[in-house]
Amino acid sequence: MRETTYSSLQKWLHAVSMIIIVWLMMSGYYAALISQSPSLKEAIGAFNVSLGAVFTPVFFYRMYVSFGKGFSQVLRSKDAMQHMAFIAHSMIYLSTAVVLISGVLMMGRDISIFGIFSIPFLVTDVQFLSLFSVIHNVACMCLGLLLLLHVAAVIKHQLCGHAVLKRMFA
Repeated sequence: MRETTYSSLQKWLHAVSMIIIVWLMMSGYYAALISQSPSLKEAIGAFNVSLGAVFTPVFFYRMYVSFGKGFSQVLRSKDAMQHMAFIAHSMIYLSTAVVLISGVLMMGRDISIFGIFSIPFLVTDVQFLSLFSVIHNVACMCLGLLLLLHVAAVIKHQLCGHAVLKRMFA
């Protein structure tokens, strides 16, 4: 399999995305499943909604950069492993997009962005709000599993002598 090179922009977008997505998932699961404090749950929820809303355009720009750079290479490739890696990354991107979009659509109130401005809520029907909440929860679980597989693949590649981390973060 041919080793991929990453531009500085791709590396920065990956690092920012990784930090934000890991924070959103870990703190979101903590608030939903572990914390007993209503005020902490509310604070985490408000911060995460703001952060997720601000991150959404950054993430879609990252998708544009990523697919713009590598899509044509994958289509020309005859390497099955490269196709599998592309499919796995595409599933991560799709799951993340669904999480971000459903997170906005499940809000039955205006979305305050760090108290600076608000985005008016888009969905008023209670059944649709419930549907988007279910979609959001399922997509979060799928994304969590895909990210665990992604980390496992990185570890496997590192152990096999492929300097994935060096290429991504150097």
